[in-house]
Amino acid sequence: MTVAAATTMLFAAQNMTAQETTQDVAMNETEVQAPVQDGFEKIEASALPEVVTNAIEADKAGSTVTEAYVNEELGVYKLMLQAEGSEIETAFINAEGKWVTVE
Repeated sequence: MTVAAATTMLFAAQNMTAQETTQDVAMNETEVQAPVQDGFEKIEASALPEVVTNAIEADKAGSTVTEAYVNEELGVYKLMLQAEGSEIETAFINAEGKWVTVE
């Protein structure tokens, strides 16, 4: 009887270990996607059109794009700009290089 109880406990322990391993693997395979906020999708600053980068250089001289987003439906870019020694500013610009207000 002791042998039967020991065998049952051994198989139960192995089954629990197998279930835990399967759950860990399933959790590790989950992808995380960046949320789209207000219809804007994050892009690399290097992907900004030349007309937009020229407008930044002309109108916001000394500012660096720390983050860039695009709303393709509106044709508007959301930029996080930071000039040296100042706080980050959020600015919106259209594909023609004109600064706009988005509500």
